[in-house]
Amino acid sequence: MSRLSLSLLVPLWLLLCAAGAVAGEAGPGRVRFAVVVGHNQGDHRTTKLKYALKDADKMARLMATLGEVAGDRLFLLRSPSADELRTALSNVEGLLGRCSNPQTEVFLYFSGHADDTALLLGDTVFPLQELRTWLKQSPAKVRVALIDACHSGALVRDKGGKRIPLELAISSEGDASGFAIITSSSAGEKSQESEELRGSFFTHFLTSGMRGEADASGDGRVTLGELYQYAYHRTLNRTYAAGGKGQHPTFDYSLSGSGEVVVSYTGRAASRLRFPENAEGDFLLYDPASDTVLAEVDKKGGETRTLAIPAGTFDLFRRSDTALFRTSVRIPEGSEVAISVQQMDPVSRTWLIDKGRKPSVSLAAKGGYQFFWDGTIRERSLLPSVLGGVELRVNDLLGRRVTPFFELLVGGGVSSSTSDHIGPLAQTFACFEGGLGTAFSVLSSPFVIELAPEIALFYARRTVDNESIGKSSTDHYVTAVPLANLLIGWQVVDALSLGVQARTGYLYFREDGRGRHLGFSEFFMSAMLKL
Repeated sequence: MSRLSLSLLVPLWLLLCAAGAVAGEAGPGRVRFAVVVGHNQGDHRTTKLKYALKDADKMARLMATLGEVAGDRLFLLRSPSADELRTALSNVEGLLGRCSNPQTEVFLYFSGHADDTALLLGDTVFPLQELRTWLKQSPAKVRVALIDACHSGALVRDKGGKRIPLELAISSEGDASGFAIITSSSAGEKSQESEELRGSFFTHFLTSGMRGEADASGDGRVTLGELYQYAYHRTLNRTYAAGGKGQHPTFDYSLSGSGEVVVSYTGRAASRLRFPENAEGDFLLYDPASDTVLAEVDKKGGETRTLAIPAGTFDLFRRSDTALFRTSVRIPEGSEVAISVQQMDPVSRTWLIDKGRKPSVSLAAKGGYQFFWDGTIRERSLLPSVLGGVELRVNDLLGRRVTPFFELLVGGGVSSSTSDHIGPLAQTFACFEGGLGTAFSVLSSPFVIELAPEIALFYARRTVDNESIGKSSTDHYVTAVPLANLLIGWQVVDALSLGVQARTGYLYFREDGRGRHLGFSEFFMSAMLKL
C-alpha cells in the first residue's frame, strides 16, 4: 500500500477509533492491526525460498478471518525492501498515535531469510535490533511478533526479555500490555520448509493452531500461550521426524497485566470441519484452488475435534507410516461438516507433493570427453573426442523425481600416424549425438544424485588424408545407441546447479564388412540453469 493510500485512511481511522467497539473487532472495544511480510529472496549467501510468500498469504487470510483484523487494518507486504517495511511500520504507528481507543494491538508476521543480526529482504537488510526497538516503543498496547526465519531466535537472545516455561499461558482479556515474540528457531538453527506442507513447518503449525488445533481449553479462542505450546511441540517433533535437525521455536515476552492475548477466535467461525470420535490418524486439509495446506490435525480415537475452515471444496488426506488416503470434502457457507474415514481412497504417497508442482524448464551447458574401450578401434576408426553441447529438461512434468530431457552434443578429434607401406596419414573424426532420456532422482537437494537411461542417435564422420599420394577418403556412420548415465551434482542456489556426469554406451559398428560390438564411455562437467 502506498504512502498516499495510507494517508487517505487516517480520517477513517480516527472515526473508527473514537467509536471504540466496531463490528468485527477482536474483543470488546479493541482495535487490531496486522503487518504480514513475506520474502522468498535473501542475500547472495542464501538459497531462494519456495514458500515464504505463500506462508504470508496464508497468514494474512487467517488474520482477516479468525484473527478478526478488518481489511483496512491488514497490511500485506510481498517481497518488500527494508525501507518499504520501515514505511509500513511507520504509517501504522502514525495511525495508532492518532487513535483515541487505548485498546490497540499490532501483530507482525514475517516469513523469509534472516541471519543472526537482520532480516534479509533481497539485497536489503532490516536489523533485528531495529525490529526489537519498534516492538518496545510502538504506541500499541499489545505488540506481537511471529518471525519465521533462520536464526530468528537471535531476536530474543540476551535482549532482556523473560523466557517462560511451555506450561505458562499468558494470562481476563483487556488488561495485558507490552510485547511478545515467537520465533521459528533458536539463534543457531535453520528454519525448514516442506514440499508436502507447501510451506515452512513453523508457519504450518501456527496456522493449524490458529484454526483450532492449539485451543487446549476448548473455549473457541486460541491464546498466544496455547499457540506457542502447540507450535513448539509439533514443529520440533516434525522436523526431527523429517530427518533434519530438530527446530526449536523460541518465546520471549515483556507483558504486564492479567489479560490473555488472543490470537484467533475459532468459536466465531461460520464454517467448520468436524472430526468425530471414530476418526483417528494424522489428517491434512489441502485447498487445490490456492495450492495450500490449510491445516493439520493429529487426531486420537475417542475425542471430537473441530477446525474453523472457510467454505469451499477441499482434499482431505489421512497419513499412516505406509499409506496415504484421500477424499474430497465440500463445506457450505455457515455449515459444519463431519468427515468419514470410510470414504477415503488410497493414493500414492507422493500425490500431494507432486500435485502442486508446475512444469518448468532447465537448460544446461556441458563439456566433456569420449573414448571407445577397444584400443584398435580407438586408434584407427573412432578416435577419442572432445564433446560439448546443451541439455534441455522439463521439470515436474512426470512428478518430482522423474525428469525427461533432450540433449545435443557435437565434437571430434584428430590423429596422425606413419606407415612403412602407405606413408603419413592424418585422420579427422567428427561425431554428433542427439539423445532422449529420463532422469530418476535419488537425491535432490542440495546434493544431487541421478540415474538416467537414454537412447541417442549417433553419427560419425571420419576423414583420412594420405599425404604421400595426395588422396583422402571419408566414411560416414549412423546408428542408435543406448546409454546409462550417472550424475552427481550440487544445487548452488535454487536456479543453478553444477554437476559431473559419467556414462557408458553400446554401439554396433561395421567396418570393412565386419561387425563389432563396442563399448564407450563419456565424462562431462555441466552447469544447469532453471529458466
